[in-house]
Amino acid sequence: MRSGKRRWMTVLALAGAAGGVAGAVNLDFGVAYHSGTSGWARVGVSDLALGRGTLTLGVSNRALEASVVQGFSLPPAGTVSARLEAAVTQQGGLRLAPGVSGTLGPVALNLAGTFFTAGATEIDPLAAWTLAPTDLRASGWNADLTARYRVSRSLIALASGGFGAQNQGSLGLEWRRDLTRTLPPAAGDDPGSAPTTETLGSLALRLGTRAGQGVLGVTGGLTYRAASGLTLTLDALAGPESWGVTGSLNAPDLLGEGSMFALYVADEPWRQASAPLRVGAEVTVPAGPGTLGLAVRGGQWPGRAGGVGARVSYSFPLGGTPGTP
Repeated sequence: MRSGKRRWMTVLALAGAAGGVAGAVNLDFGVAYHSGTSGWARVGVSDLALGRGTLTLGVSNRALEASVVQGFSLPPAGTVSARLEAAVTQQGGLRLAPGVSGTLGPVALNLAGTFFTAGATEIDPLAAWTLAPTDLRASGWNADLTARYRVSRSLIALASGGFGAQNQGSLGLEWRRDLTRTLPPAAGDDPGSAPTTETLGSLALRLGTRAGQGVLGVTGGLTYRAASGLTLTLDALAGPESWGVTGSLNAPDLLGEGSMFALYVADEPWRQASAPLRVGAEVTVPAGPGTLGLAVRGGQWPGRAGGVGARVSYSFPLGGTPGTP
């Protein structure tokens, strides 16, 4: 009990000290619960300026957490962003998650990995049911590599690989197009001038293949982005013995200016170390000086029954303007 109080007081002391630091600093609170486990409560500070990046610190009744994001300029690679997330549980378990992203000419690269001796849900009770699959093993490692090569203005080649729990890779192409409409000429316009167009949004179509341990199939998908910011994404996989589908909707300002609503569903029975069924809805709205968030997630554990959980969070700035890593 005393050690828990010391952890909470440490973060609160950091928050108080951060209030006098120039730049943006946020104080974050969160509580969560999912069926069959004890509750979760967390307090932390984020957007602490650190060099050319930011630092985040947090403490919960389950773990101590820290993450740092830094930006670098490394010619000829250009701008590179590196991050490191770390967490230590009450039982002494450890999770380290480094990552780096950048560009090399026309190729955009992203490399991320995790080494862990504690399960993801020992730190975040809702980690199993995020849109992106989470490795739910109690210990191990994993790594993911993605590459995007711009073939032309409208065509992008995609390649990715996942290693660790279930080795697999994918190749594909993505075609993009802006959706526009021609506006009627205004009175007095030169009849010989080019017509004026208005951008309504964009459409991206994907086609490829995925192969690896326990998965083989053709993939396809689409992403529609409206000028308002509304985004709809749908992807599917179909093969001789494996299939899967994921979909998501993001709608900014749906519940008022500055709000965000997100909804997603993922049903991927071929995944061996992650929850095959993941469903979630998240809402954030401005509230007083900060932002109030509510997330509800649920799904099915690998080889086990399903579950559901919810999180309420609140974050507000202690001063300054939002920083950018």
